Amino acid sequence: MEPDTGRTGPGDDWPDEHRYEVLVRVPAVRDAITASASRTRLPMSAEEFLSRAASAVPLVGRPMLRGAEHGRRLGRKLRFRTGRSYEAELPQPVGRALVAVLCSLALRGQGIRSVEQHEDGCTLTADIPSDARTFGGVLAVTVTRSGVGTSSVRARAEIPGQLIDWGRSRQTLAALAADLGNPGSPG
Repeated sequence: MEPDTGRTGPGDDWPDEHRYEVLVRVPAVRDAITASASRTRLPMSAEEFLSRAASAVPLVGRPMLRGAEHGRRLGRKLRFRTGRSYEAELPQPVGRALVAVLCSLALRGQGIRSVEQHEDGCTLTADIPSDARTFGGVLAVTVTRSGVGTSSVRARAEIPGQLIDWGRSRQTLAALAADLGNPGSPG
């Protein structure tokens, strides 16, 4: 979702703005992010899925729930992780690209963990919500100005503690690419 491009006073030059703190104070940007967040539909989490299995079939479900948590802790300790990367050049200014990423994160229920500001852009680190296949992960998206009116996007999705992510990293990056209007495939 893209905010209204009408010029309304202070913050008129937001499409070229690369600073996160400045962008999120622009009313049109906040409205676009809020509208995206209102459309969020999260799938059942892994924890909820296993909890339901435990209550439906207690003899099998409870050990499965404990085993999944033990396996997750062990996988993290052994530093198992899966992941994919994505890169694209977008024909839009850095501010518009950042707002498109923020709207995508809001739409997908990917809460922002941290923001690292750079000279010509920033890196947004967000949580990938848990679903029936994974216990969630981390999505890091860096958006930088790459020229006049263009921007570069680099993203990395990782699912820690699992040997197989059942396509979750690829799906996360494909959704981001689609939300940015760039059908390029994640690698």
